[in-house]
Amino acid sequence: MKRSVAANAVLGAVALGAATMLIVSVTQNSGAVTTASVAVAAPAPTTSAEAPSLTTQSTTSTTPPPATISAEQGEEIAEAVQAAARKSVSSAKVGMEVYDRETDSVVTSLNTSQQFNSMSVVKLLIAIDILARDNWVLPSQSTQDRITRMLSYSDDALASSFWVSGGGDEIITRDVKLMGLGSGTRAPSTEGEWGDTKITAADMVTVYRYLEDQVPQQAHDLLYNAMFHAATTGADGTNQYFGIPNGLPGTVWAIKQGWGSSGSTAYYNTTGLIGQDTRYVAIVLMSGSLGSYSAMPKALTNATAQLAPIFKT
Repeated sequence: MKRSVAANAVLGAVALGAATMLIVSVTQNSGAVTTASVAVAAPAPTTSAEAPSLTTQSTTSTTPPPATISAEQGEEIAEAVQAAARKSVSSAKVGMEVYDRETDSVVTSLNTSQQFNSMSVVKLLIAIDILARDNWVLPSQSTQDRITRMLSYSDDALASSFWVSGGGDEIITRDVKLMGLGSGTRAPSTEGEWGDTKITAADMVTVYRYLEDQVPQQAHDLLYNAMFHAATTGADGTNQYFGIPNGLPGTVWAIKQGWGSSGSTAYYNTTGLIGQDTRYVAIVLMSGSLGSYSAMPKALTNATAQLAPIFKT
């Protein structure tokens, strides 16, 4: 099932969370990088706050009609993605898949079952779980606004509050069952560190297909519009237009990005739907050594740019 999405929602006031928590945020001072995972002591009470204005992508131009990509071309694109990533980050590992919803086929893929830490990509799983638990009935406007900000600005504090109120690891257990995800999707090994949730490229394609084909329209539109309106700068000050936005100019997208580190490994992930008709799901997950953190946004953008032939005539 395909939807034609106008993606012109007006985003209103957003309720922000506050809690007693230990938030370990992504920083980059003198080469020191910390994880995007968050350990939480208690759910946050909510207060109302006006959402900053969002700069949205233009929809005046549509995605060009796609070229026909042969299996051989798909393999060449996958090789180019890996090579581009390793040109900037020699230790880069990439898991990637592009899925064509119109033809029900994988266009190109690489290491689709390899696990990566989700970082903030898990916020999409958290949001889906919130809505699914109430049988897709839209929550209060305040909660809708908090979901929107969590996705659009990748707000860690809101994710932490939702993680606690949703039962933590149980969120991932429910999502795996709900969407039929594989064994590669697992809750974090350390309680509360939601950014360490394990994901795979193949399972993230399944998540986006579920969003487009199974989630009722009102709930779908809430999530899609939040990702369509992804802010250039995340709540922690990170420019989150790496990967799909900067690597595939001229496309219409709705994205959920992830960035951060865990232990000695850095992660940058770009995921989303491409096309005003949401024809394609594109997932590019990347890990590398902690010392390569500053080079990873460019590396992921260059790697994602290799997918451009799929969306061009």
